[in-house]
Amino acid sequence: MTNHICLQTYLSYPLAQWVRSEADDHGECVSVFIRDLVMAAYITQEGAGSGALNDLDHAREIIFSSVALDAILTAHPDSSLRQKTHAAYARRLERLGLVPASLNGGGDEA
Repeated sequence: MTNHICLQTYLSYPLAQWVRSEADDHGECVSVFIRDLVMAAYITQEGAGSGALNDLDHAREIIFSSVALDAILTAHPDSSLRQKTHAAYARRLERLGLVPASLNGGGDEA
């Protein structure tokens, strides 16, 4: 027997209404309908060959892009632009409920 783990999510009102309507139309409870959607997405991803190597390539691209952007900002004529960008990033992390990767410096690498 499979042990299921309860997860909770918050949806916008229109999306929640759509989920409820679709679940009703399929004769399922909302929980089962959402589980089936998530399972279908998981199976599709696994079938597309998205594996650890693809994830590492994607991570490398993101790291390269962030380092390159930081270098460009460092060389930009407006010396405050880099700091404004880092401040905006910190605000965005805070809004998302995330914390910076490093709390001990590391903001000056280029």
